[in-house]
Amino acid sequence: MDSKIYILKLKICGIKNIERPIEIEFYKKTINRDFNPDKYKIKAIYGENGSGKTAIISSVKLLQNLLLNKSYLADTDNQNFLIEIVNKKTKKGFVQCEVYVDDGDEKYVLDYYIAFEVREDNRFYITAEKLKLKNGNYSKNKYSIIYETKNGSLVKFGDKKMHDFFKEKSQNLLDKQTFFTCIVDIKFIPKEFMNNKDFIMLFLLFIFALSLLVSIDEADNHADYGLRQKLQNIDEGDIEKTGLNLINQINQKILSAKGNEMLIHKSMYNLYEKKIFRMYLFIQIFKPELCAIEIEKKDYDQYYKCSLKMVYEEYSLDQEFESRGIKKLMNLFHYLDAASDGSIVFIDELDSNINDVYLDKIIEFFVYYGKGQLCFTSHNLSPMSVLKSNKNAINFISGINTVHTWTTCGNLSPENAYKKGFIEDSPFNVDASDFLGILGGSDE
Repeated sequence: MDSKIYILKLKICGIKNIERPIEIEFYKKTINRDFNPDKYKIKAIYGENGSGKTAIISSVKLLQNLLLNKSYLADTDNQNFLIEIVNKKTKKGFVQCEVYVDDGDEKYVLDYYIAFEVREDNRFYITAEKLKLKNGNYSKNKYSIIYETKNGSLVKFGDKKMHDFFKEKSQNLLDKQTFFTCIVDIKFIPKEFMNNKDFIMLFLLFIFALSLLVSIDEADNHADYGLRQKLQNIDEGDIEKTGLNLINQINQKILSAKGNEMLIHKSMYNLYEKKIFRMYLFIQIFKPELCAIEIEKKDYDQYYKCSLKMVYEEYSLDQEFESRGIKKLMNLFHYLDAASDGSIVFIDELDSNINDVYLDKIIEFFVYYGKGQLCFTSHNLSPMSVLKSNKNAINFISGINTVHTWTTCGNLSPENAYKKGFIEDSPFNVDASDFLGILGGSDE
């Protein structure tokens, strides 16, 4: 079996406009010992503007951040961003995923759940967390709880001795960070606990989080949201108080957040160089006149600060000045490369700035040769023709928080069914005449 880690189900609520729980199923059948996700490794999500496609991708990014970054909720900019993406009506929600893990010796099905809310102090908190393990690989087998937290306190983990030890170590922390990130900080853990199966399951969860890669469309990338807010809140009087140096620092952070420079550890530079060469071969498929992609590096302590230069026969230019389409493909290369090599990748607006012929060929490659799992949102309907024969590969999300999976319907193609409004809860009832009197109309 190629894939070692695979998301079976993703359930979310309370992110952006997802007011009611929605569930994305990647595999609908019963998991057995011979499970092979080969035919279920790709999913396209379609929906009207504002239906919640980006919310799905954002929820996975949130999940990854909470599982890997102990200081994520302590950062003011992250807090400002999270307050904006939590549903304004409910002010709370959750992310839940069912994950299949094959470590070579054993096969596991894990269920991870994390709930959150924005409280009266206008801050984002974790309210509950639960990791469960399915005993056996058959439909009648039930889940057993590995660990559970509620309202900032550990409720269950291992036997009483183990539970008491970790409850004390994580006291008053679990509403601000996940249980796993608390454990990482503990300097001494008794060996008897580390050999406990419940403890080992935590590292399977960690491996899952590391396998995730998430690409958010530039319009929804809020990395500099907090920085821009700081700039907007500084008036002329503040410049004298805080000094121009602080203003310049904030501006520099915004620029670096959008720049193309990367810090590469010197021990990893050879691998980075090989990857950039493969990216050159990838881009050359779409732009044959490209002669090379050169790395310009500057020594930066234990790192190299690297930027890329696009080399053509008669000229060269910085990556920043390439066409939007080529820059999009360069960015996608890293994600598609990871998905092809076994990672779980979520991409928002995969079709943005990409010719539909190229898009279809990239997806077709992944269908036949990819080893990982790829989930993407799109407005371009052409990938449907590539995916329609793959089971459970096309989902439609509606503006009323429902998800429907494409199933064969006579001779009707998914593209025509979607355009003609035959997909449940996703009607396209817009007519050209609806724009009369609005576009080009008089303001008098």
